[in-house]
Amino acid sequence: MLSSPSHHLLLLAVASAAVSLLCAFLRLPSLVLYGIHTYIHPDSTGADGPRAVLRRPSAADLPPEPKRRSRSSSAQNRLPGFDDANAQLLRLRLSDSQLRSRLFFPSFHTAFLSSAVSLTNLTLLSVLRPSDPSFAVSIAASAAALTTAHLFLLLSRIFLERSASKRSEKELSFISGILGFVSALVIVFVFSPSLFDIDLGGDDAGAAKTIASVFAGALAWLLFLPSTRAARAFWLATDQLRWNLAVVSCGSINKSLLYFSVLAGFAAPLLWVSPMAIVLAGGEIRSVGFRKFRVWALLASAVLQLMVLRPNIQMYLNEAVICWYQRLHASRVPDTDYGRAKVFLQNHYLCLVVLQFLAPPTIVLLLLGLSQVKGDLFSDLLLAGNLLHCSDLVKDVALFLAWWTMLVSSILTLSNLALYRCGFLFVS
Repeated sequence: MLSSPSHHLLLLAVASAAVSLLCAFLRLPSLVLYGIHTYIHPDSTGADGPRAVLRRPSAADLPPEPKRRSRSSSAQNRLPGFDDANAQLLRLRLSDSQLRSRLFFPSFHTAFLSSAVSLTNLTLLSVLRPSDPSFAVSIAASAAALTTAHLFLLLSRIFLERSASKRSEKELSFISGILGFVSALVIVFVFSPSLFDIDLGGDDAGAAKTIASVFAGALAWLLFLPSTRAARAFWLATDQLRWNLAVVSCGSINKSLLYFSVLAGFAAPLLWVSPMAIVLAGGEIRSVGFRKFRVWALLASAVLQLMVLRPNIQMYLNEAVICWYQRLHASRVPDTDYGRAKVFLQNHYLCLVVLQFLAPPTIVLLLLGLSQVKGDLFSDLLLAGNLLHCSDLVKDVALFLAWWTMLVSSILTLSNLALYRCGFLFVS
């Protein structure tokens, strides 16, 4: 009874409505971040005692011009009005009311909801396996493609946010995009399928390969900032410098998940490298079993990245504690204004950073689901035009972009970790 196209379409509609209502009633976007520790800097208010506030530092709060001071005693070298009793941070647990006041929260809410609906539909299609042609397949595929484009545009908007990143990071992102575009061109035109088991068509598919390379370059451009944040979060969570600060410590389970996430993100794309695949598959890299295995491996690596979303966000907020601690004890004159500004900005851009951690693995899952859909992606779809004859090519391009997203994220993350290890980068 449930094998007819109309029943499949009805099931997709019911599943989409159920997921939407579940997200609305349980407030799932906020629930994902509920209970994460955030920090605020208390201001001294005189006789009324300390009052915890979260505000942007004003021009009146800037420190006076630095003057040469004597080295008679540390107490004399304190800033005027500095009180050691107020050199503290207050820790709170995030709640829905606090998250709604953060920048980019509506975008995070929309991205979470659309991604949940699209992934649910793709999962349902993999179970139902509707006959070809099917309007349900076209609807689910179109929704997944639109959600992927929406996440792509959100990452672009985040990149254009003026205060969210440094100018040097934006310039390095542009260089990463150029290198990614050139590398993708070389892979699809020269080293495929001899070195990389990627098939985007023969010599007559030059336009498709070029378009795929353009998207690959754009992804390399947008993935630079999320990868640098992921590397910094991993560096802090695993306590590579042995700070041994209890307030920023990460549990053993979260540390294990972070290690597995980094290792899986590096290992899964290697299954498309022909020499590596031949060794693992015993020469049967074209077999259906091995192709399914590497798709599942890529899916598992993306799921692991979603599982470490909360530890990554917690380490992002703990970075403000590290900065405040360094500024408080690095010299005889504590720079409390800088620490307060750092704490404010980490809270202000919280949902922006959540999107940066959420978007890359979600894009991988959506593209993987799109590539594994059985049947024609554009059957019974109005205004499809010439797309009716290139469904298989679109699936191959989606699989390539999913593989490329995981590969670039892994390379950029490991490169940043190597720079941290060598001392060229540091948390401040």
